[in-house]
Amino acid sequence: MIRPALGVLCLAASLTHAAAQPAAPSPAQTWPSQRVRMIVPYSAGGTTDYLGRLAAEAISRKTGQQVVVENRTGAGGNIGSAAVAKSAPDGLTLGMLVNSSITVNQYLYTNMGYDPLADLVVAAVLGEAPQVVVVNKDLPARTLQEFVALAKAKPNSLNYATAGAGSTNHLSVLLLSRLAGIQMTHVPYRGAAPAVADLTSGVVQMFPVGVAPVAGLVEAGELRLLAAATRQRLPQLPNLPTAAEGGVPGYESTSWFGVVAPTGTPREIVDTINAMMRELVAQPETLKKFDQAYLIPWSYTPDELRKIVVEEAAVWEKVVKDAGLKLE
Repeated sequence: MIRPALGVLCLAASLTHAAAQPAAPSPAQTWPSQRVRMIVPYSAGGTTDYLGRLAAEAISRKTGQQVVVENRTGAGGNIGSAAVAKSAPDGLTLGMLVNSSITVNQYLYTNMGYDPLADLVVAAVLGEAPQVVVVNKDLPARTLQEFVALAKAKPNSLNYATAGAGSTNHLSVLLLSRLAGIQMTHVPYRGAAPAVADLTSGVVQMFPVGVAPVAGLVEAGELRLLAAATRQRLPQLPNLPTAAEGGVPGYESTSWFGVVAPTGTPREIVDTINAMMRELVAQPETLKKFDQAYLIPWSYTPDELRKIVVEEAAVWEKVVKDAGLKLE
């Protein structure tokens, strides 16, 4: 009788043993194994916090694990964002970030201690709050073309409000000014509420902001919308022209809100979170809430979101560098 070589016997035994063993569960099948943290880099009550809690509830409902929302504020969102970026990539620490934390801050701040583009992965985006160009009702401009003409006729005579240097609306005006070839005077405020108050009273003439903070005043005739800084018209305001229709193509500015995880988080977990969030924003109840808040739902894959992040970062890098903006 011819005996097989010892190596062949060992190989056969190992294959038989391997075939008998059940396949190891994937990371997504065992995630989450314990409580999850959802870090929100802003205070409670704002849009980012609201969407962070909405996402946390959805994950908890789907997985049966507790998801705790933790507000870690400061440094334009950098403190909370850094906490996510520096966490273990196990899916147990997530963040709800606004896009400026990922696509803008690394060009604004001298030392963030981490690189958002390299250290964070955007698992899903729930939706966006597009900006609109809002002016005081007494300003003699009823279209974006007329506003640009007015600004060109008297450089620096128009005051524009922002929520502070380096804020999304500040960068938005810098982009508009570069594309339209105009110059205006910057008046920074500590948040949107005082900016809207002074816009209404006429202290400032223009403010680029999301629709929700000004909707009531626009309806009352105290403020006027000139254009949406979007590629397509807003579904809630179908009669409002886009900036391109108003003569300034390329002027697009929006705040979007996404669930992020540390780079290195298993792709299966990232894809699971993405599927959960896309299911959440497709629900009729969520769509109704979004419509009332002038939010537009998003439904993109992680790969599509990565492309959006890279393209958007390139736009804002140029805006920040051209303006010479730097924050500590």
